[in-house]
Amino acid sequence: MKQPEASQPPYARIIASIEDLPGLENLSDWLVKALAPVTKRQKLMDLLHGRLFGHSLHPPLSDLPLGMWGSVPVLDLIGDRRGATALTAAGCLAAGATAATGAADWSVTYGRDRRLALVHGLANTAALGFQLTSLSARLRGQTARGRLLSLAGLTVGAAAAYLGGDLILDRAMTVNHTAFIAGPGEWTDVAGDTDVTEGTLMAVDVDDRKVVLTRVAGKVCALENTCTHAGGPLNEGTVEDGVVVCPWHGSRFRLSDGAVLGGPATFPEPQLQTRKIRGRIQVRGREG
Repeated sequence: MKQPEASQPPYARIIASIEDLPGLENLSDWLVKALAPVTKRQKLMDLLHGRLFGHSLHPPLSDLPLGMWGSVPVLDLIGDRRGATALTAAGCLAAGATAATGAADWSVTYGRDRRLALVHGLANTAALGFQLTSLSARLRGQTARGRLLSLAGLTVGAAAAYLGGDLILDRAMTVNHTAFIAGPGEWTDVAGDTDVTEGTLMAVDVDDRKVVLTRVAGKVCALENTCTHAGGPLNEGTVEDGVVVCPWHGSRFRLSDGAVLGGPATFPEPQLQTRKIRGRIQVRGREG
């Protein structure tokens, strides 16, 4: 249940007002269409999402430009003009990679999360604009102007980082949605052996959560039903050649072992142990 506005802490009211800014939904829809030629390139998107590295690339990359730009005022203070200029430029380059990975993660968000993430991205774009202008001023010898613009960019970047922190820590974007799911510790009866068939997905209740069952090459497989990317229900997805496709964002997991074969998911789907006893399927804990 949503808290009454009066009882919400100030930061929550500020974030709520930000994500409700008029025009964000229309701008989001336009950007999704504009980015469609890129987001349809699966191999590129897998790279940008960080699937090959085991987790999202955007959060760690975002530390680079902010860290570099945050060090610039220190170099300005001690009079290292060349160092400050070089670090401003390096931060701008790092911001490019950060923006690309952030746009990829943003492309698979919806609703209020998409709107807030868009403001996060726009604020970071503004921060980059300040820093590029600062770099230009520094290269022209306008040191005082460059310093002022650096501080302005750093301030805007810090505000954008706060929004990014809310998206990850409060709304669990780009984190593993099965990280704290485990068990059962004992073998648990869940279904009849004949009820689990090849090419179909059967959701069963285990410890107050859902586990999805199916067969691959005759073997019963059990995976957590919660998609690691955003919590989508895998049992509502489709099966293609031994792979389950999440209905929400199209993440692909191999049913035999839960390996992630396609993003935006970057974490594998946890696999449970299975066995057959007197015509009944039982599951227990996680494999490995």
